[in-house]
Amino acid sequence: MHTHRHAPRDARAPRSRRATGRAADRPPSDKEVTVKNATRRGFGVVAGVAVLALTATACSGDGSDDGSGDAADAGGQVTIKVSTFNNFGFGAPSGTRPGADLWKKYEAEHPNVKIEETVAASSDDARAAFNTAISTGTGAYDIQAVDVDWMPSIMAQPDAFVDLGSVAGTNDWLDWKKEQGTTPDGKVVGLGTDIGPEGICYRSDLFAAAGLPTDRADVAALLGGDSATWDTYFEVGQQYTDTTGKAWFDSSAAIFQGMVNQIQYSHVDADGNIIAGTNPDVKAAFDKVTAAALKGQSAGLQQWSDDFNAAFKSDKFATTLCPAWFVNNIRGNAGDDFKGWDIADVFPGGGGNWGGSFLVVPEQSKVKDEAAKLAAWITAPEQQAAVFAAASNFPSSPTAQADPTVAGKTDPFLNDAPVGTIFANRAKAVTVVPFKGAQYFDIQTKMADALNRVDVTKEQTPEQSFDQWLQDVKALS
Repeated sequence: MHTHRHAPRDARAPRSRRATGRAADRPPSDKEVTVKNATRRGFGVVAGVAVLALTATACSGDGSDDGSGDAADAGGQVTIKVSTFNNFGFGAPSGTRPGADLWKKYEAEHPNVKIEETVAASSDDARAAFNTAISTGTGAYDIQAVDVDWMPSIMAQPDAFVDLGSVAGTNDWLDWKKEQGTTPDGKVVGLGTDIGPEGICYRSDLFAAAGLPTDRADVAALLGGDSATWDTYFEVGQQYTDTTGKAWFDSSAAIFQGMVNQIQYSHVDADGNIIAGTNPDVKAAFDKVTAAALKGQSAGLQQWSDDFNAAFKSDKFATTLCPAWFVNNIRGNAGDDFKGWDIADVFPGGGGNWGGSFLVVPEQSKVKDEAAKLAAWITAPEQQAAVFAAASNFPSSPTAQADPTVAGKTDPFLNDAPVGTIFANRAKAVTVVPFKGAQYFDIQTKMADALNRVDVTKEQTPEQSFDQWLQDVKALS
Protein backbone atom coordinates (compact mmCIF):
# COMPACT_ATOMS: atom_id res chain seq x y z
CA MET A 1 0.00 0.00 0.00
CA HIS A 2 2.02 1.56 -1.84
CA THR A 3 2.48 3.47 -2.56
CA HIS A 4 0.41 1.20 -1.36
CA ARG A 5 0.29 3.86 -1.30
CA HIS A 6 -1.03 10.10 2.07
CA ALA A 7 -4.72 10.73 2.24
CA PRO A 8 -6.59 11.96 5.20
CA ARG A 9 -9.38 9.56 5.60
CA ASP A 10 -11.24 7.14 7.72
CA ALA A 11 -9.72 3.78 8.35
CA ARG A 12 -10.69 2.43 4.97
CA ALA A 13 -8.78 5.02 2.97
CA PRO A 14 -5.94 4.25 0.60
CA ARG A 15 -2.22 4.11 0.46
CA SER A 16 -2.41 7.72 -0.51
CA ARG A 17 0.50 9.83 -1.55
CA ARG A 18 -0.40 13.19 -0.07
CA ALA A 19 -1.15 14.35 3.41
CA THR A 20 -3.74 16.91 4.21
CA GLY A 21 -4.24 15.91 7.82
CA ARG A 22 -2.12 17.13 10.74
CA ALA A 23 1.09 15.21 11.13
CA ALA A 24 1.25 13.57 14.50
CA ASP A 25 4.32 14.50 16.50
CA ARG A 26 4.27 11.38 18.61
CA PRO A 27 2.39 8.09 18.94
CA PRO A 28 -0.62 8.11 21.26
CA SER A 29 -0.24 6.53 24.66
CA ASP A 30 -2.13 3.43 25.71
CA LYS A 31 -4.80 5.61 27.33
CA GLU A 32 -4.93 8.12 24.49
CA VAL A 33 -7.42 6.53 22.13
CA THR A 34 -8.58 8.96 19.44
CA VAL A 35 -10.95 8.05 16.65
CA LYS A 36 -12.19 10.73 14.26
CA ASN A 37 -14.77 9.40 11.84
CA ALA A 38 -15.20 10.46 8.25
CA THR A 39 -16.81 9.14 5.13
CA ARG A 40 -14.24 7.72 2.85
CA ARG A 41 -12.16 4.74 1.31
CA GLY A 42 -16.00 8.17 1.23
CA PHE A 43 -13.53 8.58 2.30
CA GLY A 44 -13.57 11.69 4.31
CA VAL A 45 -10.85 13.21 6.37
CA VAL A 46 -9.50 11.63 9.45
CA ALA A 47 -7.02 13.91 11.12
CA GLY A 48 -5.42 11.79 13.76
CA VAL A 49 -4.98 8.15 14.56
CA ALA A 50 -7.12 5.24 15.63
CA VAL A 51 -5.76 2.87 18.20
CA LEU A 52 -7.22 -0.55 17.71
CA ALA A 53 -6.87 -2.55 20.92
CA LEU A 54 -7.54 -6.12 19.99
CA THR A 55 -8.37 -7.33 23.46
CA ALA A 56 -9.46 -5.67 26.65
CA THR A 57 -6.09 -6.39 28.20
CA ALA A 58 -4.01 -5.28 25.24
CA CYS A 59 -3.11 -1.92 26.79
CA SER A 60 -0.29 -1.83 29.25
CA GLY A 61 -2.07 0.90 31.17
CA ASP A 62 1.06 2.81 32.14
CA GLY A 63 0.06 5.93 30.17
CA SER A 64 3.48 6.11 28.59
CA ASP A 65 3.90 8.08 25.37
CA ASP A 66 6.52 5.61 24.18
CA GLY A 67 5.17 3.68 21.22
CA SER A 68 7.33 0.67 21.96
CA GLY A 69 5.72 -2.30 23.65
CA ASP A 70 6.73 -3.30 27.14
CA ALA A 71 9.06 -6.20 27.69
CA ALA A 72 7.42 -9.43 28.76
CA ASP A 73 5.79 -9.10 32.17
CA ALA A 74 6.14 -11.55 35.04
CA GLY A 75 3.54 -13.79 33.44
CA GLY A 76 5.36 -13.87 30.13
CA GLN A 77 2.86 -11.60 28.38
CA VAL A 78 4.22 -9.47 25.54
CA THR A 79 2.49 -6.43 24.04
CA ILE A 80 3.53 -5.60 20.48
CA LYS A 81 2.60 -2.14 19.22
CA VAL A 82 2.18 -1.77 15.47
CA SER A 83 1.86 1.47 13.49
CA THR A 84 0.20 1.41 10.07
CA PHE A 85 -1.68 3.91 7.92
CA ASN A 86 -4.75 3.77 5.73
CA ASN A 87 -5.87 0.15 5.64
CA PHE A 88 -3.37 -2.68 5.52
CA GLY A 89 -6.16 -5.22 5.98
CA PHE A 90 -4.54 -6.88 8.99
CA GLY A 91 -7.25 -6.15 11.55
CA ALA A 92 -10.84 -7.17 12.09
CA PRO A 93 -13.33 -6.03 9.44
CA SER A 94 -15.81 -3.28 10.17
CA GLY A 95 -18.51 -1.50 8.21
CA THR A 96 -15.99 0.88 6.64
CA ARG A 97 -12.79 -1.11 7.01
CA PRO A 98 -12.28 -4.50 5.33
CA GLY A 99 -9.81 -6.75 7.05
CA ALA A 100 -8.60 -10.34 7.38
CA ASP A 101 -8.68 -10.37 11.21
CA LEU A 102 -5.09 -11.61 11.34
CA TRP A 103 -4.13 -10.06 14.66
CA LYS A 104 -6.76 -12.19 16.36
CA LYS A 105 -5.44 -15.28 14.60
CA TYR A 106 -1.87 -14.59 15.69
CA GLU A 107 -2.94 -13.97 19.28
CA ALA A 108 -4.82 -17.27 19.29
CA GLU A 109 -1.69 -19.07 18.11
CA HIS A 110 0.54 -17.13 20.55
CA PRO A 111 -1.41 -16.75 23.82
CA ASN A 112 1.43 -14.77 25.42
CA VAL A 113 1.19 -12.02 22.77
CA LYS A 114 -1.14 -9.02 22.72
CA ILE A 115 -1.16 -6.78 19.65
CA GLU A 116 -2.14 -3.13 19.38
CA GLU A 117 -2.42 -1.50 15.96
CA THR A 118 -2.39 2.28 15.63
CA VAL A 119 -3.68 3.52 12.27
CA ALA A 120 -2.40 6.94 11.23
CA ALA A 121 -4.63 9.16 9.16
CA SER A 122 -2.18 9.09 6.28
CA SER A 123 1.21 7.92 5.14
CA ASP A 124 2.53 11.44 5.74
CA ASP A 125 1.25 11.45 9.32
CA ALA A 126 2.87 8.10 10.01
CA ARG A 127 6.12 9.26 8.46
CA ALA A 128 6.28 12.46 10.50
CA ALA A 129 5.78 10.66 13.81
CA PHE A 130 8.17 7.88 12.86
CA ASN A 131 10.94 10.25 11.77
CA THR A 132 10.69 12.00 15.13
CA ALA A 133 10.91 8.70 17.01
CA ILE A 134 13.92 7.46 15.04
CA SER A 135 15.79 10.77 15.26
CA THR A 136 15.25 11.05 19.03
CA GLY A 137 15.83 7.37 19.71
CA THR A 138 12.58 6.94 21.62
CA GLY A 139 8.88 6.53 20.98
CA ALA A 140 8.98 4.24 17.95
CA TYR A 141 6.46 1.45 17.60
CA ASP A 142 7.65 -2.14 17.70
CA ILE A 143 6.60 -2.62 14.08
CA GLN A 144 6.29 0.30 11.67
CA ALA A 145 4.63 0.18 8.26
CA VAL A 146 6.63 2.13 5.69
CA ASP A 147 5.39 3.37 2.31
CA VAL A 148 7.61 2.55 -0.67
CA ASP A 149 8.14 6.25 -1.42
CA TRP A 150 9.82 6.87 1.94
CA MET A 151 11.48 3.47 2.27
CA PRO A 152 14.74 4.89 0.78
CA SER A 153 15.12 7.22 3.76
CA ILE A 154 14.81 4.17 6.02
CA MET A 155 17.39 2.27 4.00
CA ALA A 156 19.80 5.17 4.49
CA GLN A 157 19.96 4.41 8.25
CA PRO A 158 19.97 0.59 8.45
CA ASP A 159 21.66 0.46 11.85
CA ALA A 160 18.47 1.83 13.40
CA PHE A 161 16.55 -1.29 12.38
CA VAL A 162 16.57 -5.01 13.07
CA ASP A 163 17.91 -7.36 10.39
CA LEU A 164 14.83 -9.43 9.54
CA GLY A 165 16.60 -11.86 7.24
CA SER A 166 16.82 -14.60 9.84
CA VAL A 167 13.08 -14.59 10.62
CA ALA A 168 11.81 -14.39 7.04
CA GLY A 169 12.02 -18.17 6.69
CA THR A 170 10.33 -19.43 3.54
CA ASN A 171 8.64 -16.10 2.82
CA ASP A 172 9.07 -15.04 -0.76
CA TRP A 173 8.78 -11.73 -2.60
CA LEU A 174 9.16 -10.49 -6.12
CA ASP A 175 12.86 -9.88 -6.68
CA TRP A 176 12.48 -6.12 -7.09
CA LYS A 177 10.30 -5.89 -3.99
CA LYS A 178 12.85 -7.75 -1.86
CA GLU A 179 15.64 -5.58 -3.24
CA GLN A 180 13.84 -2.42 -2.13
CA GLY A 181 14.00 -3.62 1.50
CA THR A 182 17.54 -5.04 1.46
CA THR A 183 20.81 -3.13 1.86
CA PRO A 184 23.70 -3.65 -0.59
CA ASP A 185 25.46 -5.80 2.01
CA GLY A 186 22.43 -8.06 2.45
CA LYS A 187 20.70 -6.73 5.57
CA VAL A 188 16.93 -7.19 5.32
CA VAL A 189 15.51 -3.98 6.79
CA GLY A 190 11.94 -4.27 5.51
CA LEU A 191 9.58 -7.16 4.80
CA GLY A 192 7.23 -6.49 1.89
CA THR A 193 3.48 -6.39 2.34
CA ASP A 194 1.65 -5.44 -0.85
CA ILE A 195 2.39 -3.94 -4.25
CA GLY A 196 0.27 -1.65 -6.42
CA PRO A 197 0.00 -2.97 -10.00
CA GLU A 198 -2.23 -0.64 -11.99
CA GLY A 199 -5.12 -1.08 -14.38
CA ILE A 200 -7.62 1.52 -15.57
CA CYS A 201 -10.86 1.81 -13.62
CA TYR A 202 -13.64 3.34 -15.65
CA ARG A 203 -17.32 4.21 -15.49
CA SER A 204 -19.06 1.90 -17.95
CA ASP A 205 -22.28 3.94 -17.75
CA LEU A 206 -20.48 7.14 -18.71
CA PHE A 207 -18.64 5.32 -21.50
CA ALA A 208 -21.96 4.08 -22.88
CA ALA A 209 -23.44 7.58 -22.80
CA ALA A 210 -20.43 8.84 -24.77
CA GLY A 211 -20.70 6.11 -27.39
CA LEU A 212 -17.56 4.32 -26.21
CA PRO A 213 -17.31 0.54 -25.68
CA THR A 214 -18.13 -0.73 -22.20
CA ASP A 215 -16.91 -4.34 -22.18
CA ARG A 216 -13.61 -4.42 -20.30
CA ALA A 217 -11.79 -6.28 -23.08
CA ASP A 218 -13.04 -3.74 -25.61
CA VAL A 219 -12.00 -0.87 -23.35
CA ALA A 220 -8.53 -2.37 -23.06
CA ALA A 221 -8.36 -2.54 -26.86
CA LEU A 222 -9.63 1.05 -27.17
CA LEU A 223 -6.76 2.23 -24.99
CA GLY A 224 -4.19 0.30 -27.01
CA GLY A 225 -4.06 -3.12 -25.38
CA ASP A 226 -0.51 -4.40 -24.98
CA SER A 227 0.70 -1.38 -26.98
CA ALA A 228 -1.15 1.20 -24.87
CA THR A 229 0.54 4.59 -24.64
CA TRP A 230 -0.14 7.81 -22.77
CA ASP A 231 -0.73 9.51 -26.11
CA THR A 232 -3.55 7.07 -26.85
CA TYR A 233 -4.99 7.52 -23.37
CA PHE A 234 -5.15 11.29 -23.81
CA GLU A 235 -6.45 11.01 -27.40
CA VAL A 236 -9.38 8.87 -26.27
CA GLY A 237 -9.82 11.25 -23.37
CA GLN A 238 -10.11 14.23 -25.68
CA GLN A 239 -12.71 12.37 -27.71
CA TYR A 240 -14.69 11.73 -24.53
CA THR A 241 -14.37 15.32 -23.31
CA ASP A 242 -15.31 16.81 -26.68
CA THR A 243 -18.37 14.54 -26.87
CA THR A 244 -19.63 14.98 -23.32
CA GLY A 245 -18.17 18.24 -22.09
CA LYS A 246 -17.00 16.34 -19.01
CA ALA A 247 -13.60 15.40 -17.62
CA TRP A 248 -11.79 12.21 -18.60
CA PHE A 249 -9.68 11.76 -15.45
CA ASP A 250 -9.79 12.82 -11.82
CA SER A 251 -6.53 14.56 -11.01
CA SER A 252 -3.40 15.69 -12.84
CA ALA A 253 -1.30 14.69 -9.83
CA ALA A 254 -2.70 11.15 -9.99
CA ILE A 255 -1.96 10.83 -13.70
CA PHE A 256 1.56 12.17 -13.26
CA GLN A 257 2.14 9.63 -10.48
CA GLY A 258 1.38 6.86 -12.95
CA MET A 259 3.74 8.38 -15.51
CA VAL A 260 6.67 9.05 -13.19
CA ASN A 261 6.51 5.50 -11.83
CA GLN A 262 7.53 4.33 -15.30
CA ILE A 263 10.75 6.38 -15.29
CA GLN A 264 13.64 4.44 -13.75
CA TYR A 265 15.59 7.52 -12.68
CA SER A 266 13.17 10.42 -12.41
CA HIS A 267 14.08 12.71 -9.53
CA VAL A 268 17.27 11.07 -8.22
CA ASP A 269 20.03 9.15 -10.00
CA ALA A 270 21.68 5.93 -8.83
CA ASP A 271 24.29 7.91 -6.88
CA GLY A 272 21.68 9.89 -4.98
CA ASN A 273 22.12 13.09 -6.98
CA ILE A 274 18.99 15.15 -7.62
CA ILE A 275 18.35 15.20 -11.36
CA ALA A 276 14.68 16.18 -11.33
CA GLY A 277 15.20 19.66 -12.71
CA THR A 278 17.26 18.51 -15.68
CA ASN A 279 15.46 15.27 -16.54
CA PRO A 280 13.67 15.65 -19.90
CA ASP A 281 11.41 12.67 -19.15
CA VAL A 282 10.00 14.41 -16.07
CA LYS A 283 9.42 17.63 -18.00
CA ALA A 284 7.75 15.73 -20.84
CA ALA A 285 5.37 14.00 -18.43
CA PHE A 286 4.54 17.31 -16.74
CA ASP A 287 3.87 18.97 -20.10
CA LYS A 288 1.71 16.12 -21.34
CA VAL A 289 -0.58 15.94 -18.32
CA THR A 290 -0.95 19.71 -17.91
CA ALA A 291 -1.75 20.07 -21.63
CA ALA A 292 -4.55 17.53 -21.25
CA ALA A 293 -5.82 19.32 -18.15
CA LEU A 294 -5.95 22.67 -19.94
CA LYS A 295 -8.05 21.02 -22.67
CA GLY A 296 -10.68 20.03 -20.12
CA GLN A 297 -9.70 16.40 -19.57
CA SER A 298 -9.06 16.82 -15.82
CA ALA A 299 -11.77 17.17 -13.21
CA GLY A 300 -9.40 19.54 -11.40
CA LEU A 301 -9.63 17.68 -8.10
CA GLN A 302 -6.96 17.60 -5.42
CA GLN A 303 -6.26 14.02 -4.49
CA TRP A 304 -7.71 12.89 -1.18
CA SER A 305 -9.74 16.09 -0.66
CA ASP A 306 -13.42 15.89 0.26
CA ASP A 307 -14.37 16.95 -3.28
CA PHE A 308 -12.13 14.25 -4.70
CA ASN A 309 -13.69 11.60 -2.49
CA ALA A 310 -17.26 12.66 -3.27
CA ALA A 311 -16.65 12.67 -7.03
CA PHE A 312 -16.44 8.88 -7.27
CA LYS A 313 -20.22 8.67 -7.05
CA SER A 314 -20.79 11.55 -9.48
CA ASP A 315 -20.32 11.90 -13.23
CA LYS A 316 -17.41 14.36 -12.96
CA PHE A 317 -14.88 12.03 -14.59
CA ALA A 318 -14.85 8.70 -16.40
CA THR A 319 -11.48 7.08 -15.64
CA THR A 320 -8.93 6.82 -12.86
CA LEU A 321 -5.60 5.05 -12.54
CA CYS A 322 -6.30 2.00 -10.44
CA PRO A 323 -3.64 0.25 -8.36
CA ALA A 324 -5.03 -2.74 -6.49
CA TRP A 325 -5.28 -0.96 -3.13
CA PHE A 326 -7.26 1.89 -4.71
CA VAL A 327 -10.28 -0.33 -5.41
CA ASN A 328 -11.37 0.02 -1.80
CA ASN A 329 -11.03 3.80 -2.08
CA ILE A 330 -13.43 3.85 -4.99
CA ARG A 331 -15.81 1.45 -3.28
CA GLY A 332 -15.78 3.40 -0.04
CA ASN A 333 -16.25 6.74 -1.77
CA ALA A 334 -18.99 5.58 -4.12
CA GLY A 335 -20.70 3.13 -1.77
CA ASP A 336 -20.88 -0.65 -1.91
CA ASP A 337 -24.14 -0.59 -3.88
CA PHE A 338 -22.99 1.91 -6.52
CA LYS A 339 -23.18 0.53 -10.06
CA GLY A 340 -21.02 1.63 -12.94
CA TRP A 341 -17.37 1.13 -12.01
CA ASP A 342 -15.37 -1.51 -13.88
CA ILE A 343 -11.69 -2.19 -14.54
CA ALA A 344 -9.78 -2.87 -17.76
CA ASP A 345 -6.67 -5.03 -17.95
CA VAL A 346 -4.56 -2.31 -19.57
CA PHE A 347 -2.26 0.51 -18.60
CA PRO A 348 -0.65 3.29 -20.66
CA GLY A 349 3.04 2.71 -21.22
CA GLY A 350 2.77 -1.01 -20.46
CA GLY A 351 2.91 -1.73 -16.75
CA GLY A 352 3.04 0.47 -13.72
CA ASN A 353 3.26 0.03 -9.97
CA TRP A 354 1.94 2.67 -7.60
CA GLY A 355 2.38 2.04 -3.92
CA GLY A 356 3.09 -0.92 -1.77
CA SER A 357 4.66 -1.01 1.66
CA PHE A 358 7.05 -2.71 4.07
CA LEU A 359 7.21 -3.56 7.75
CA VAL A 360 10.32 -2.62 9.75
CA VAL A 361 11.30 -3.25 13.37
CA PRO A 362 13.27 -0.44 15.08
CA GLU A 363 16.26 -1.50 17.17
CA GLN A 364 14.88 0.61 20.02
CA SER A 365 11.90 -1.74 20.44
CA LYS A 366 11.83 -3.44 23.84
CA VAL A 367 10.26 -6.54 22.28
CA LYS A 368 12.11 -6.60 18.98
CA ASP A 369 12.51 -10.39 18.83
CA GLU A 370 8.78 -10.99 19.19
CA ALA A 371 8.04 -8.07 16.87
CA ALA A 372 10.32 -9.54 14.20
CA LYS A 373 8.50 -12.88 14.40
CA LEU A 374 5.14 -11.14 14.01
CA ALA A 375 6.38 -9.08 11.05
CA ALA A 376 7.57 -12.25 9.33
CA TRP A 377 4.30 -14.05 10.00
CA ILE A 378 2.04 -11.25 8.80
CA THR A 379 4.01 -10.92 5.53
CA ALA A 380 4.07 -14.67 4.82
CA PRO A 381 2.29 -15.80 1.62
CA GLU A 382 -0.71 -17.23 3.48
CA GLN A 383 -1.40 -13.95 5.24
CA GLN A 384 -0.79 -11.88 2.09
CA ALA A 385 -3.38 -13.99 0.28
CA ALA A 386 -5.86 -13.53 3.11
CA VAL A 387 -5.38 -9.76 3.02
CA PHE A 388 -6.08 -9.59 -0.72
CA ALA A 389 -9.19 -11.72 -0.33
CA ALA A 390 -10.48 -9.40 2.38
CA ALA A 391 -9.09 -5.96 1.53
CA SER A 392 -7.81 -6.02 -2.09
CA ASN A 393 -4.17 -5.23 -1.23
CA PHE A 394 -2.31 -7.23 -3.88
CA PRO A 395 0.43 -9.58 -2.62
CA SER A 396 4.10 -8.96 -3.23
CA SER A 397 4.68 -12.70 -2.79
CA PRO A 398 4.65 -14.85 -5.97
CA THR A 399 3.41 -17.79 -3.89
CA ALA A 400 0.50 -15.72 -2.62
CA GLN A 401 -0.28 -14.45 -6.11
CA ALA A 402 -0.70 -18.06 -7.27
CA ASP A 403 -2.99 -18.93 -4.35
CA PRO A 404 -6.53 -19.74 -5.58
CA THR A 405 -8.02 -17.18 -3.19
CA VAL A 406 -5.99 -14.53 -5.02
CA ALA A 407 -5.93 -15.82 -8.59
CA GLY A 408 -9.64 -16.63 -8.59
CA LYS A 409 -10.95 -13.51 -6.89
CA THR A 410 -13.70 -11.52 -8.58
CA ASP A 411 -15.14 -8.21 -7.38
CA PRO A 412 -18.91 -7.61 -7.51
CA PHE A 413 -18.36 -3.86 -7.10
CA LEU A 414 -16.37 -3.83 -10.36
CA ASN A 415 -19.04 -5.68 -12.33
CA ASP A 416 -17.62 -9.05 -11.22
CA ALA A 417 -14.25 -8.26 -12.75
CA PRO A 418 -11.66 -11.06 -12.32
CA VAL A 419 -9.43 -8.80 -10.26
CA GLY A 420 -7.08 -11.59 -9.19
CA THR A 421 -6.21 -12.29 -12.82
CA ILE A 422 -6.18 -8.65 -13.88
CA PHE A 423 -3.81 -7.47 -11.17
CA ALA A 424 -1.56 -10.50 -11.68
CA ASN A 425 -1.33 -9.58 -15.36
CA ARG A 426 -0.66 -5.95 -14.47
CA ALA A 427 2.10 -7.02 -12.06
CA LYS A 428 3.75 -9.11 -14.79
CA ALA A 429 3.63 -6.10 -17.11
CA VAL A 430 5.82 -4.02 -14.78
CA THR A 431 9.24 -3.74 -16.43
CA VAL A 432 10.57 -0.57 -14.80
CA VAL A 433 11.13 -0.33 -11.07
CA PRO A 434 11.84 3.35 -10.38
CA PHE A 435 14.83 4.23 -8.24
CA LYS A 436 13.70 6.33 -5.30
CA GLY A 437 16.44 7.99 -3.31
CA ALA A 438 16.10 9.45 0.16
CA GLN A 439 14.77 12.78 -1.20
CA TYR A 440 12.32 11.31 -3.71
CA PHE A 441 9.30 11.60 -1.41
CA ASP A 442 9.80 15.32 -0.78
CA ILE A 443 10.52 16.09 -4.44
CA GLN A 444 7.42 14.23 -5.59
CA THR A 445 5.34 16.04 -2.98
CA LYS A 446 6.50 19.35 -4.43
CA MET A 447 5.60 18.10 -7.91
CA ALA A 448 2.05 17.34 -6.79
CA ASP A 449 1.88 20.89 -5.43
CA ALA A 450 3.05 22.20 -8.81
CA LEU A 451 0.41 20.24 -10.68
CA ASN A 452 -2.29 21.40 -8.28
CA ARG A 453 -1.36 25.04 -8.88
CA VAL A 454 -2.20 24.49 -12.55
CA ASP A 455 -5.06 22.03 -12.30
CA VAL A 456 -6.84 22.74 -9.00
CA THR A 457 -6.30 26.34 -7.88
CA LYS A 458 -5.41 27.48 -11.42
CA GLU A 459 -3.17 30.17 -9.93
CA GLN A 460 -0.26 29.58 -12.29
CA THR A 461 0.43 28.58 -15.87
CA PRO A 462 2.28 25.30 -16.43
CA GLU A 463 5.47 27.24 -17.18
CA GLN A 464 5.21 29.33 -14.01
CA SER A 465 4.41 26.35 -11.82
CA PHE A 466 7.21 24.20 -13.23
CA ASP A 467 9.68 27.03 -12.65
CA GLN A 468 8.50 27.30 -9.05
CA TRP A 469 8.91 23.54 -8.68
CA LEU A 470 12.50 23.86 -9.87
CA GLN A 471 13.11 26.43 -7.14
CA ASP A 472 11.42 24.20 -4.57
CA VAL A 473 13.64 21.27 -5.58
CA LYS A 474 16.72 23.47 -5.42
CA ALA A 475 15.77 24.47 -1.88
CA LEU A 476 15.44 20.81 -0.91
CA SER A 477 18.93 20.02 -2.18
